[in-house]
Amino acid sequence: MGGAALLGLMLGFAVPNGQAVPNATLTANVQNQQCQGGDFVNVTLSATLNPPAQRVQFQWDFNNDGVFDTPLSPNPTVNHLYPDETNVTAVVRAVRGSRSATDSVTFSTLRCGG
Repeated sequence: MGGAALLGLMLGFAVPNGQAVPNATLTANVQNQQCQGGDFVNVTLSATLNPPAQRVQFQWDFNNDGVFDTPLSPNPTVNHLYPDETNVTAVVRAVRGSRSATDSVTFSTLRCGG
């Protein structure tokens, strides 16, 4: 499985104690993969923002084609069905107001079929 990439996120988020944070780190990662019968893998993708911030929404581009496949959501975790034994790059975008940042994760899906 691939690793997570890091990207400085210049969103100026405020942490719960009210201090402004000029940089936050957005990290995309693969949480889990499970074979779904035949030659398909259910992949759980997630993103984290460090330090955490409120009112951030996330969306995912499952195949790095430049088109985001999910609507904006406060939930950074999604599931997607991929073919088995495939190399994939998925991209997440974190959005707060008019500011946004992206990160990607590249991974290989499990071998499921015979």
